[in-house]
Amino acid sequence: MAARHNTLSGLELNKTSLCYTRCIPEDKLIANICIQPLDTGEGNYWEAVSAGFSAFISEMNIPGEKIVVSLGGEYAIIKKIKIDMDEQEVNEAIEWELSQQIIGSIKEYVYDYQFINNDPTGDYQNFLVAGYRETTVDRVGKILKLKRLNPIIIDIDIFALINVFEINYSDKINIPSVIIFSELTSSKIILTVNGSFVDFEIFDHNDDMMNPDVFIKKLNDTMNFLFSYNQEFSNNEIVNKYLSGSFFSQVEFTNRVLNDIPNTEVLYPFRSVSCSAGMDDEKLREFSPQLAVSVGLTLRDIE
Repeated sequence: MAARHNTLSGLELNKTSLCYTRCIPEDKLIANICIQPLDTGEGNYWEAVSAGFSAFISEMNIPGEKIVVSLGGEYAIIKKIKIDMDEQEVNEAIEWELSQQIIGSIKEYVYDYQFINNDPTGDYQNFLVAGYRETTVDRVGKILKLKRLNPIIIDIDIFALINVFEINYSDKINIPSVIIFSELTSSKIILTVNGSFVDFEIFDHNDDMMNPDVFIKKLNDTMNFLFSYNQEFSNNEIVNKYLSGSFFSQVEFTNRVLNDIPNTEVLYPFRSVSCSAGMDDEKLREFSPQLAVSVGLTLRDIE
């Protein structure tokens, strides 16, 4: 009998759907994918999420699976924090610095951090810190466990997108790039270089955003605002842009964005990763805007 492969699954939880990907890291292979719409209507969002999980699990039959889950970056706290180079109690220093930048008590949040790089002057250590309200994290964990799933990590969609970009576009990661992640209610504009998070901005959608002229103007204005705070990337013309998210499932709308904004393409999460989910390349490209986050969640072990 052939040995069973280790698998890792990614599950993106957003406002309109659950997007699922199962990966076999040792083969750099996406073995299964699924998009389960959420029937939110006018009802309770979390009730719709629970019902969506039930329908999804019934279809996929994956009890006990190890899952990395993403939550929306629009509700996260993402900060870059400097700590004195000679600081011995890094954990306590980061917690104190983060507590100064949030509304409410730090005890209401769960957070994690990673070292970025030292200050060129040698005076500071730089850390990227991400936090989320504990009540939301606990609620998602409980729903998953009730459905007999095994959440091992809860991540943020922004970081999953940088991850999928880094692995699939390794030939371009040294070029400043913007990932434009647009869903039903908002767009996140993520600036990345060398596989690292630089900065991001968010704008909310109103009814006029379905008009491509309105959307493109708002997108350009937001990118220019983002670049104004990151002067080394201030030339919009030379920055590569990649579209992702369900908002770009509309072909005519997406083509307008591609034609009107220079150096733009749809982010393809299967550019360097194989997929055996029973879809041809045309179908994969059709659904790729919705699957990029969940694919990125599963690629941790490939890194």
